[in-house]
Amino acid sequence: MQSNHSKNIRLYQNYKLYQNAIIEVTNDDHHYLRNVMRVKVNDELLIFNGLDGEWYSKVLFVKKDRIEIEVISCARLQMKYKEMHCYFSPLNANRHNYIIEKLTELGISTFTPVITEFSNVRKVNQNKLRSRAKEAAEQCGLMIVPQINKAMGLDEILSDWSTEKTLVFCDEKSHPKNPINELIGSKELNISFLIGPEGGFSDKERYDILKLQNLIRLSLGSRVLRADTAAIVVASFLQVTGGDLFSETQ
Repeated sequence: MQSNHSKNIRLYQNYKLYQNAIIEVTNDDHHYLRNVMRVKVNDELLIFNGLDGEWYSKVLFVKKDRIEIEVISCARLQMKYKEMHCYFSPLNANRHNYIIEKLTELGISTFTPVITEFSNVRKVNQNKLRSRAKEAAEQCGLMIVPQINKAMGLDEILSDWSTEKTLVFCDEKSHPKNPINELIGSKELNISFLIGPEGGFSDKERYDILKLQNLIRLSLGSRVLRADTAAIVVASFLQVTGGDLFSETQ
């Protein structure tokens, strides 16, 4: 379904999607469609909800407070993604926004802000992080929007760590090994990874992390990487060794 009215817009909406369904768009998405993209009646776009696939749709009418869209036909079946969880410490200058954006593009499914002893930032706006993840998913073709959890303390996370989960820990004191070799076989594991703050982890935190049974210690080489860079590197390694770069449809 392509025409002169197509503006290559993808939009996440929390509605059940099926042929002839009517979606009422309000609030921020209404502003985006009406004032940024300037959609008009009969303009076409793609809608997804993370469950029912991606659907061709068209604008029925545009009002000052809402836009109505009709769902026309299925464009892509829902993709099944490998679940990967990123625990990250909030960063100065809101650089954690960059982590959310880029790791969403890399298919990370869940994010949890982690407050550590050396975290310089101790509060995050969960709604803004969700918006950042939604926008990234819409733009990159991802068919889910990642889950953004509330911030938690590192001690709380470690004390309740499930034996069914494997943690990838980027340990700058770890003996350098080929990270690809270390992560081979991770495809069958319930993988999470932890990115620390600018100042790293305290000795006690590092000791507590290393006590976990299901742990993969990873060296990122001799260079000192910024936390947001390290997050992208680790997510890329995980997608290469055990991720869903070639996902199957459900």
